[in-house]
Amino acid sequence: MSDGSTEATTAGGAPRAPFRVLRTLVTHPVEWACGLLMAGITVLVFLQVITRYVLEYPLDWPEEMARILFVWVALLGAVLALRRGSHFSIGMLTDRLSAPARRRLGILVRLALLAFILLVAWLGLDAAIRVRYQESAAMEISMSWAYASVPVGFGLMAVEMARALWRDLRGRR
Repeated sequence: MSDGSTEATTAGGAPRAPFRVLRTLVTHPVEWACGLLMAGITVLVFLQVITRYVLEYPLDWPEEMARILFVWVALLGAVLALRRGSHFSIGMLTDRLSAPARRRLGILVRLALLAFILLVAWLGLDAAIRVRYQESAAMEISMSWAYASVPVGFGLMAVEMARALWRDLRGRR
């Protein structure tokens, strides 16, 4: 089953498996996780509405859990958007540049973004470790579970940005 992308081949016609395997290992679990997290959020919010307005006995934990899951799905969704090139950009300046200058600027922008993404992942990991003994109010679980979304999400974004940078350096779209 093809995902619609063109696959680079070696001289013998065999697909370049390591890059395809890496892409599959990173992309498909993230897609599944986003779908499952969205389903979980939907169930939790429905449960909260039922217990609050129908049973008139609201539970404390579904709202907190839905909030944590929402942060996870937002950051994992950003990974997918980066992978698909779905983040917005304004090409007013770059459209006026020559093709070689546009390519060089694109590489510089990707390098700067990769550095920023790695910095946020590092700082997120540090924050997740620092709050490991802090417990959430309703569920009484370590806040590291919520904070871990930052290093995981930005770490996966770094993989995607490095992949895109490698593609740009090799002159491929």
